[in-house]
Amino acid sequence: MKEALFIILGWLLGLLGVPIVSRIEKYYRRKDIKKAIFSELKNTEIRLAATYYKILMHLGIRDKSSLSWLKNIYEQHRADCPKDILEAMEKILQAPDGQFNAVTSFLKAADNMSLGLKTFSLPFTESILEHLSVFDTEFQKDIFEVRDKIGLLNEEIENAMFYFRLTFDPTCMNVNKDIIRINLKDDYTNIQKICRGIVDKIEKILKKEA
Repeated sequence: MKEALFIILGWLLGLLGVPIVSRIEKYYRRKDIKKAIFSELKNTEIRLAATYYKILMHLGIRDKSSLSWLKNIYEQHRADCPKDILEAMEKILQAPDGQFNAVTSFLKAADNMSLGLKTFSLPFTESILEHLSVFDTEFQKDIFEVRDKIGLLNEEIENAMFYFRLTFDPTCMNVNKDIIRINLKDDYTNIQKICRGIVDKIEKILKKEA
């Protein structure tokens, strides 16, 4: 009788073991994938902040709020951000308004200077899109939103590169070059806004999942 009970018990454990093992494997796979996604998002966030900073210096720092926002982002990733930039931003923010305006005007780059902007990608996330179904719907939605916004950002960067090249085109008349510079400035402003929006979105994802 005891032997029969052990056989039945072993059979039941065998049946139950498959879904339990599967669930454990799914849990650890999900955990590893999320860790890798977060690492990629953090690296992308730092690059986005650097692009925001480049444009901020190029167009001129118009107010302390934009610089303060950037400083807060850099402080959250202090280990990956240049210490001298953080110190410089702190000094500029502490300066009186008159001195602040003088410093930011001095730091403003020339209009014909190239920013050397580069497009963005999420190679790891792109490679595991088919596995995102192991996560809840909200997390999937967040990741696809970041992905879509990066696509939009890349379009604006490509446009800016196109307009910048046109500023050196000898076939363009002076009147057209003025229009091109206006379009280029508008593109830089759009890129800056999109960068900030993506960084804010990534911050929400990281804090939500912390």
